[in-house]
Amino acid sequence: MAASHEIVPEVHNGTSTLDVPSAAHGWSELSRTTVQVSGWVSVLILLGLNFGNHEGQVETIWLLVLAALVAIGLVIHLFEPKLNQVRTLSARNQPVGHKEPEWAYDQKTLSGAYSGLSDSQLRSMNIDPARVQHLRELDAKHAKHSKH
Repeated sequence: MAASHEIVPEVHNGTSTLDVPSAAHGWSELSRTTVQVSGWVSVLILLGLNFGNHEGQVETIWLLVLAALVAIGLVIHLFEPKLNQVRTLSARNQPVGHKEPEWAYDQKTLSGAYSGLSDSQLRSMNIDPARVQHLRELDAKHAKHSKH
């Protein structure tokens, strides 16, 4: 028998391995407190390394700069909003029955989201408005017939 190569998602503590591949290992479960404590311990270790037998100032400068960068990152992390209501958006968590538009087809035929683009917007997408004028005329004729 041939084994299936289809990826089977697993859910660990409410986190799917499709969204976070390391969910089974618990890496997605680091709390904010754990990050803060381990970060400040790292800052203290970096500062403690200044007391040693090095004679030049290059090591001291590097240790102080690295400690300052980690401390700045920790302060930013400390004051950022929790945002518990925000979830990762991916192609897998669309509503039931959602059908993704044919973006390439819509772009080539100037339909869907691309139907109302101006000449400058078309040029920004490297589309010459003169080359797609016939599509705009067809769209205008179709709009007239659908109104009557």
